[in-house]
Amino acid sequence: MKYQLVLQFTGTVIPDYDSLVDLESVLIEQIQEDGKATVDGHDFGSSQMNLFLTVDDPENVLNRIRGKIKHPLMERVRAGYRNVTDNTFRAIWPESLHEFSVKSIQA
Repeated sequence: MKYQLVLQFTGTVIPDYDSLVDLESVLIEQIQEDGKATVDGHDFGSSQMNLFLTVDDPENVLNRIRGKIKHPLMERVRAGYRNVTDNTFRAIWPESLHEFSVKSIQA
């Protein structure tokens, strides 16, 4: 697996965080099972919540997540990915998104 896929949401309060942790559990149970994605954790801060996955094919995994996972946070997901050896993200969802960044990324 050579890409980091990030599912991103706005969030500032504890119920947002609880929902993020719940979605992370759902992803572990329903997406990680086939070995094409590994859920690597989450972060929360600066009005931004992120779920991190390591994948071989970011667009395919995102499409599977969007088609399979029914969770309230998925209605407001933004997504981007990067090669694990790079710090530059490429925006992939929604289609109108042109830039993507993760505030907590450290070089």
